Amino acid sequence: MQVKACEICNKRAARYICQECGREVCQFCFEPSTWFCSNCYTSLKRETSALEHFPWQTPFKVFLLGFILMFIGMIVMMVATVFFGESISAGTVIWILPFPPIGFGVGPYAFWMILLAVALTIFGLVLFITLRRRAR
Repeated sequence: MQVKACEICNKRAARYICQECGREVCQFCFEPSTWFCSNCYTSLKRETSALEHFPWQTPFKVFLLGFILMFIGMIVMMVATVFFGESISAGTVIWILPFPPIGFGVGPYAFWMILLAVALTIFGLVLFITLRRRAR
């Protein structure tokens, strides 16, 4: 049985077959994570880098958006306290899954603020589940 030489470097014995172009390649001209030869892997990296014009991943973007919204909310509460005195009410819900949600508030309308926070949390979860199912 004759051993075939690598179709890229022609130096070593071919042990793998590229899943993209079908070339028989050696272990040094092969990318095991993708099962592509070095030529196909290079072209794949070029195509992928051209598509990625913004390097941040979606979960990080959502985290950053949430952090910015919370910061803006705190600033609005501080400004409202300065202008309107102590008659401000606030409520929040902290929900770290799988633990049950915790709601707390301050002021004469704290109950309604917590109720609003719970409603917005439920709305957000329903929206998340609906959009996730639609994306599949």
